[in-house]
Amino acid sequence: MNVPILSLFALLLCSVFSLGALEPTHKDLRYSKHYDRSVLDLWTIDSEKPTPLVIYFHGGGFKVGDKSGFVRSGMLRRYHPKGIAFASVNYPFLKHTDNDYFKIMDEAAEAVRYLQTNAKKYNLDKEKVSVAGASAGALISCHVAHAHKLGIRSVFPIQQPMGTPIFTFPKLRKGGPPIILFTYSGRKDRVHHPDNAALVHKRCKELGVGCEVYGSSQSGLPRLPAGKKPDEVAMKFFFKSWKLPFPNK
Repeated sequence: MNVPILSLFALLLCSVFSLGALEPTHKDLRYSKHYDRSVLDLWTIDSEKPTPLVIYFHGGGFKVGDKSGFVRSGMLRRYHPKGIAFASVNYPFLKHTDNDYFKIMDEAAEAVRYLQTNAKKYNLDKEKVSVAGASAGALISCHVAHAHKLGIRSVFPIQQPMGTPIFTFPKLRKGGPPIILFTYSGRKDRVHHPDNAALVHKRCKELGVGCEVYGSSQSGLPRLPAGKKPDEVAMKFFFKSWKLPFPNK
């Protein structure tokens, strides 16, 4: 994936999910000593009870990208005021791991462990954690949720990319957390071909794992419910997995 394509991809994500910037409560928290990029940003909630948490992994072909872009997330802007904590995670790139994708994805799992271990410190409910990610982050979110048994409640992969048959398909497991996928790319997109999302959906059904898949008119995947945005549908999915009522306002 080259830089111009990545730049276009970033612009498309912003057009779908962006509303403006919301700066993190805690910035550059170190979740591991293994790599310089093993840091995350955290948006906490000041409340009497521990709060659910959504952890986001950025895209970039495992070569570029940064957690800082999440400050413009529409999901963050809409649902942080409703009492949901969010984290955005950096992770090592291929050049840092001798081109070992699994080292990257396993390192990302350390971010989940860090937040669970420090749940009391940051007022997080470690029993109500969901993960999401775009492109490379979609592979990471599926990996940390299914290859690792971390008690993650649900997964939201956006733009499931090439590499899915190698990195995601073999790790999906019976009893793993439910998955909701969204791919808006058309069938000419070789990197984010809709068949990748369809493959995850098919395998989940075989394993008895709850799974929903959505796309755009050009993807050939089922359309979102009328008038609904991807982040709203995903958050309803998260709330259901947390066994909490969805806030209607």
